[in-house]
Amino acid sequence: MLLGIDIGGTFTDIVISGEGHLRLFKVPSTPRDPAKGVIEALSDLVQQGLIIPDQVELIRHGSTVATNALLEGKWARTALVTTRGFRDVLEIGRQNRPKLYDLFFDRLAPIVPRDLRYEVTQRLDYRGNVIQPLAEDDVKKLIPILREQGVETVAVVFLFSYLDPSHERAVRDTIVSALNVPVTVSSDVLPEFREFERTSTTVVSAALRPVIGDYLTSLESGARENGLHTRWQIMQSNGALTRAHYAQTNPARILLSGPAAGVEGARVIGKLTGFSDLITLDMGGTSCDVSLIQDGMLNQTTAGQVGDYPVAFPMVDIHTIGAGGGSIAWIDRGGALRVGPQSAGADPGPACYGHGGTEPTVTDAHLVLGHLLTNHPLGGLDSLDLEAARIATERIAGRLGIGVEHAALGILEIEDAAMERAIRVISIERGYDPRQFWLLAFGGAGPLHAVSVAHRLGIHRVIVPAAAGVLSAFGLVAADIGHDFSQGVVRSLKEIEARTIADILSTLRNRAREELLAEGVDKKAVRFHISADLRYLGQSHELNVALFNTDDAADWAIDTEFVRNMASKFHAKHLRRYAHAEDEQSVELVALRLRAMGPPSRPPRTRIFSENASAHEDVVGEAWFAKDGPVNTRILRRSELSVDDSLEGPAIVYGDDATTLIPPGVMGRIDKYGDLILEIS
Repeated sequence: MLLGIDIGGTFTDIVISGEGHLRLFKVPSTPRDPAKGVIEALSDLVQQGLIIPDQVELIRHGSTVATNALLEGKWARTALVTTRGFRDVLEIGRQNRPKLYDLFFDRLAPIVPRDLRYEVTQRLDYRGNVIQPLAEDDVKKLIPILREQGVETVAVVFLFSYLDPSHERAVRDTIVSALNVPVTVSSDVLPEFREFERTSTTVVSAALRPVIGDYLTSLESGARENGLHTRWQIMQSNGALTRAHYAQTNPARILLSGPAAGVEGARVIGKLTGFSDLITLDMGGTSCDVSLIQDGMLNQTTAGQVGDYPVAFPMVDIHTIGAGGGSIAWIDRGGALRVGPQSAGADPGPACYGHGGTEPTVTDAHLVLGHLLTNHPLGGLDSLDLEAARIATERIAGRLGIGVEHAALGILEIEDAAMERAIRVISIERGYDPRQFWLLAFGGAGPLHAVSVAHRLGIHRVIVPAAAGVLSAFGLVAADIGHDFSQGVVRSLKEIEARTIADILSTLRNRAREELLAEGVDKKAVRFHISADLRYLGQSHELNVALFNTDDAADWAIDTEFVRNMASKFHAKHLRRYAHAEDEQSVELVALRLRAMGPPSRPPRTRIFSENASAHEDVVGEAWFAKDGPVNTRILRRSELSVDDSLEGPAIVYGDDATTLIPPGVMGRIDKYGDLILEIS
């Protein structure tokens, strides 16, 4: 057995892979103590005999615990040790303003307050040469101060340390030997230039180390109490898995853990079904995440930001908005209907959950319109309360002077418009035509909105995976093991020697090999993807250019011709991206990047096993799709649909993890993997 566990804002999803099929489960999340909900769910599944502890090979986990801790300011008491004269890098930041014309905006306070930022004498130049040796007495004087201040974790960031890490490591060794606190150094975390981003990323990682360490320790301890003594692997923001220990020491790498798992799951579905260009729509109870997959590859960025904190690790390029099933509808001061970003979340949840919620939500609107079935709720609920949903929605309808159903339609239209705008950000605004992509919708609420959002964007095909409601958990059991490594260079290609590039790549290769071997990956199965960040001399930003893919046995021929080809590839990519290139202009190598991946461990896709399946019944109900009133609508159970079955809207396809809405005029079919393919005319 292989377990995938993803914690969302409203539901925790669990996928059990084994014996030729997948079992899917949704249980309510416990936001105040995320580990509690996971352990309780595992305990229940063990007691029911659905998880056999001795047969569980791995537990793979994704969550937004690190993100939530960062956004809510629940990090450990952190100190920063830096080069003399640079203690205020965190506070100065960049000149970018979140609101261009707001003269009175306040920046978020830095993670490390000024009285916990300490300077020591040392200095390297931009080539890594020592200008001032490290003053060891400065470091020793810090020890009693750090102890007195009750510091729980320390970040060390020196100027140009990515070229020579010896000063940072000396400080780390001194502090670790004197104090029982974790010390994070920037040369290990992010050996690249741009002092502010490197400092921010290192500080985020340091501040979250005690938090994530306690969380993962709690998970592993609770699992052991239920007989699960197996290894845990954690999804990283780059869409690849790592062992729990690595995640504990590098928590900034798992900030987008849960959303990245969903996009990786979508990529796997696309590969299996033969669709390599996808726009993904992941709508859960609290938020909606959209991303783009081109040629079967996840779009990644190193310019990520969580809240107001830059994190310069490679991560899946995901755009998130506050639009989910729990998003609350409200009337603004001008009398206009608005939806979100406030959410009812898991506690108390939408009014129809019967847990004390009274505000109208997107889920309540769907129930009022007949899109959801009162006797087939998600996440272990007994039923949905239609009357409570109508009463909540009536509060909006009364103020607008319209009927309840028309108010519910308005709520959904506003939600759809928000998701359309989000998709435009990751497609049209970046030069991609969404009409050339397929929309892959997942999450507990994504399939309810997929067709209407696709129609707005001119997308003609929609994929709803068989495991749509738990696709992030599916992505966990389907993902590869992998790590990203980089080395800042910042040298013109005309002056750097091929031997220098070869030496850097060799060092990165050895680090990657060591890390993957520690993950249990067979050396013969390791695959490498090599790329470089390049720019024209004098530019402020760079393009990442793919150089080559290879395995561990290959001989990497890095010579003068290879360096010339790097420049040629950069010119070509610059031309594609910006419609112009300067072939005679000097090209600067900013950083070399190596991504190492372990072998894929794809789950069996023979069938989706649905708990408590009932005999098929051809049921017809009434549902609203437009303002002109309800129409007769077929109601079908997802698990009872067979390969090559054809569907025609209007129809509602419900399952244990998600419900799919098929409006009138939309045709659908079930492919050989159980995925629902919808054609929009």
